[in-house]
Amino acid sequence: MNETIAATETTTTAEAAAAVRGGGWSAQTAGEKAFSLVVFGFGVMVSAVFSYYLIADPGRLTEAWEWIRSLPLLAQVVLWLLFLPWMAALWVWNMPWALGIRLVLVVGTLVFTNYLLWPWKE
Repeated sequence: MNETIAATETTTTAEAAAAVRGGGWSAQTAGEKAFSLVVFGFGVMVSAVFSYYLIADPGRLTEAWEWIRSLPLLAQVVLWLLFLPWMAALWVWNMPWALGIRLVLVVGTLVFTNYLLWPWKE
């Protein structure tokens, strides 16, 4: 009896693993693809604006940080939740660390964020 249960559990686990590996999950619907593209486009746009100000006028990033910090706490929490990777990059940029360290961390955060939002990966 125990052998039958063990064999059933093994088969079920193996089938589940094969379904995950072999693409047993259904493909994305058109709506899910569209949502992925919109989110990716938004992420690229925010990262591009951040990068522009990082290169052209880094003082604007400091002003943005000060403005966000002047908002009520609830508004700050909402902004952090909605724009977490970009807020983290903004926080890193405003730290008193060496410029090279800040640049590596900020650029790495922006690149990694856009990689995670990339809609064509399987």
